[in-house]
Amino acid sequence: MAKEKPHINIIFVGHVDHGKSTTVGRLMYDSGNLPEQELRKLKELAKSLGKAGFEFAFVMDNLKEERERGVTIDLAHKKFVTDKFEYTIIDAPGHKDFIKNMITGTSQADAAILVVAASDGVMEQTKEHLFLCRTLGVKQLAVAVNKMDAIKYDEKRFNEVKTEVQNLLKKVGYKVEQVPVLAIAS
Repeated sequence: MAKEKPHINIIFVGHVDHGKSTTVGRLMYDSGNLPEQELRKLKELAKSLGKAGFEFAFVMDNLKEERERGVTIDLAHKKFVTDKFEYTIIDAPGHKDFIKNMITGTSQADAAILVVAASDGVMEQTKEHLFLCRTLGVKQLAVAVNKMDAIKYDEKRFNEVKTEVQNLLKKVGYKVEQVPVLAIAS
């Protein structure tokens, strides 16, 4: 009998358009959990809807309205299995109009990835999502400074955003030294 792997719910949170859904879709694809054929279909669908480049976001954004508007509205869940753990990835909406859905997802989470666009830095929903993560008891957190390609991988800008996020982490009660901050480009 196979030993059951520990299960972790991990939520992706952050401001609208900072790349949460795209990051999850990219993670699923790069880890082999999204077949090439399925990605090709999503790419064709995105193109047909005038949303070329949204194929990775469409991995999680399944609702017709989400795909047409290019905005996550509801929570989406995907299984992700590694050698050591079984994860359920929860993709939360970043738009303030759908904060109830974000709260529902965060209340189920064991860990969170706060996605912050390098070009924008900390925005209103970044603050609210981080505060809600803390309030709802999410103890494990990492920060993904996304869209580094959009700023030509500018280390100075990355460090500015990192400092901005770390100041916010301190304000809401996270220990900065326990929260990794990663530069990514999804």
